[in-house]
Amino acid sequence: MQIEFLEAKDPGYVRVQSHIREVYGTVYGAVVSDFAPLLVSAKRPDGQILCAAGIRTAKDGFFSDRYLQTDLSTALLTTVGLETPEAQIMEVVSLASLTPFPVLPLLDTMIRWGRLHGMTCGVFTATKPLRRLLKRTGLSYIELAEAEASKLENSDTWGSYYETDPRVCAFSEMLCSPVTLSPRERAVSLQFEAS
Repeated sequence: MQIEFLEAKDPGYVRVQSHIREVYGTVYGAVVSDFAPLLVSAKRPDGQILCAAGIRTAKDGFFSDRYLQTDLSTALLTTVGLETPEAQIMEVVSLASLTPFPVLPLLDTMIRWGRLHGMTCGVFTATKPLRRLLKRTGLSYIELAEAEASKLENSDTWGSYYETDPRVCAFSEMLCSPVTLSPRERAVSLQFEAS
C-alpha cells in the first residue's frame, strides 16, 4: 500500500477528491464540496485509492470549530486543562475508506506528518463506528462536543451522516504516550525499542 500527500496543485489531488466525494455519496447520500488543502490517500499497487482523508491546520481554518461554542484551543483548555496553541493542532477531515484495512495505517502516517510539523494535538469529527475502531486501538481521546447538523449552513447536503452520532474528538501526545494506531506499526515500533 502506498500513502501519499497531495496539495491542490498536484496531479492526483482531484482524483482523491473524487474518491472522498464518491464514498460519502454512496455511504451517506452526502454531497461533499469542501476539501482540505492537503489530502492524503492510501492506494493499492495498481493505483486504486482505498482510503483518503484531509489535513487542516490553523492557517487553513478548522472545520470542527463550527460545532463548538469556542475555538479549539479554548475548548481543549476548558475540557481537559490542556494549553495548546492553535498552531500545534492538526485536524483530520473527510476520512473516506472502501474498507477498514487501510484506515489505521493512513491515520498513523498522518500522525507522523503532524509530529514532523510540530503538531501536539489531533482533532477529528468521528462517527460512532469510527470511535469504536479507535477505542479498540487504545487511543485515549476526549469528546469535545456533539457534531450537530444544525450548526452547518448546508446541513441538507450531508445525507444520513448525522444519523451516525458524530462527535468532535481530540487527542494529545502531551496527555499520553506517542500514538500508534495500527497493530502492525505498534509491532515494528516495539521491535525498535527492544533492539
